[in-house]
Amino acid sequence: MSFFNYLILIISISSFCISNVKGVNASKEPFSFQKKNTGLVKSSQNKDLKIELTKLEEDFKSDYDEIKTHYKEKILSLKELQKSEVKGLKKNYNNRRRAIYKKYGVKPPKIDKNSSSGTDLYKPTKESNMMKKTPLQKPTK
Repeated sequence: MSFFNYLILIISISSFCISNVKGVNASKEPFSFQKKNTGLVKSSQNKDLKIELTKLEEDFKSDYDEIKTHYKEKILSLKELQKSEVKGLKKNYNNRRRAIYKKYGVKPPKIDKNSSSGTDLYKPTKESNMMKKTPLQKPTK
């Protein structure tokens, strides 16, 4: 073995020994995001406390759900408003573009029938009545 290999071996062994000596204190509990509440009275000792806490929790859940539904409704209405404003903006710019073409006497480019810029609806192409074959099934009509 070369000197470099011996050096790496000695460094790795010494690092393991040092880490074992300093080691992690085993008496400490591992870190947890959920801290234990040590100062609370157990619900079995005080039934009124348990009833009041469950009522508070139910009130919180109902208020939380109400807020979420309220904001969902607001978001939907804002999305619809945005769509209508964008449609109006597109119409306005198309009219202005046509006016500019007309002003300079240039014929505007033809609208491609395959493009979906003028329509909001999806129009599927008509398929022929030929039999279609699928790889795993019998031919279907």
